[in-house]
Amino acid sequence: MTTLYVTEPGTQVHKDNDRLIVKKGDQIVDAVPLIKLDQVVLMGRGVGLTTSAMHALTKQGVDVVYISGGGRFLSRLVGPEHKHSRLRQQQAIATQNEGFALHVARFIVQGKVSNQRVLVMRHTERLPWRRNALSMMDEMAGRAKSARSLDELRGFEGNGAKEYFGLFRRLLKPPVDGQSWEFERRAYYPPPDPINALLSFSYSMLLRDMTTACQLVGFDPYLGCLHAIDYGRPSMALDLMEEFRPVIADSIVLEAVNRPYVGLEDFEKVDLAEEEDNSLDNPSQESHKSNHAIYLTKNGRSKLIQLYESRVGENTLASSNGEQASYRYIFQLQAQQMARLMLGETKQYVPFTIR
Repeated sequence: MTTLYVTEPGTQVHKDNDRLIVKKGDQIVDAVPLIKLDQVVLMGRGVGLTTSAMHALTKQGVDVVYISGGGRFLSRLVGPEHKHSRLRQQQAIATQNEGFALHVARFIVQGKVSNQRVLVMRHTERLPWRRNALSMMDEMAGRAKSARSLDELRGFEGNGAKEYFGLFRRLLKPPVDGQSWEFERRAYYPPPDPINALLSFSYSMLLRDMTTACQLVGFDPYLGCLHAIDYGRPSMALDLMEEFRPVIADSIVLEAVNRPYVGLEDFEKVDLAEEEDNSLDNPSQESHKSNHAIYLTKNGRSKLIQLYESRVGENTLASSNGEQASYRYIFQLQAQQMARLMLGETKQYVPFTIR
């Protein structure tokens, strides 16, 4: 199945018999059969969708997602909602039980740290600081396992994230023109440098896919365990994406920079006079208030979208029985596993981890 990205200002998606066509004025930019689509992403201002196309997509069960030019999730158009009311009832009960939520959240954080550790290990072969870095990450996982409350766990996770991005910074090769990426720490709003722009855009794409996975199994994406429940925060989707941040988003950012696949010419400075705060990122990461931001250009976005779609379409080991599946399908498998836990059909959430 295919995700159709519409990013060019002035373009509009139309329905033409059994296919969608993307037009800019009278020119056809793209055409995709409806039967091959599972999602349409409308990015930035100046892109549109006709009523007939919208009706055809919702009837076909194809998601329509709106995101800002900087990759910030705005809204999602879907057809009739999932009817799994019992799951949502149990989800509401379970996420209000701090003991249960802490039990689940510990495994989520341990899975995330495990995958961060593997990512660091893969990129530090023969580097002298490798052993100390890996020992530090083992200590982070141990603290998460022993956390006595959700607040304590969130504190450990936040401190661990700062340490991790300090290591992540050391994995980045400098731009080919000899300048600097100017990446000092994770600052999600507004992204003050190209690396933060890449990370935020990648996390937004991952969050979009994880929100879809939640809704496909019948979850309310806004009721989670690790992430505090707050207005407009899709806590369950954020919970489930934690273990995939290093595997998908952080990994493609390193690939984009170190190959190199992107350069400083793929970024632009944007005035934030009309921008709004992004509350969907990890609340443990720091906000960086400024009157401007660094975002990917149209060409830069296309490059990162290509990397992202290639990664989530890869097949990998999905379970201990040796089955292979794409990462995007594994997102759904993890959401299904979480649903079984909420329904009392299993005792423990097992995060997806890589080796």
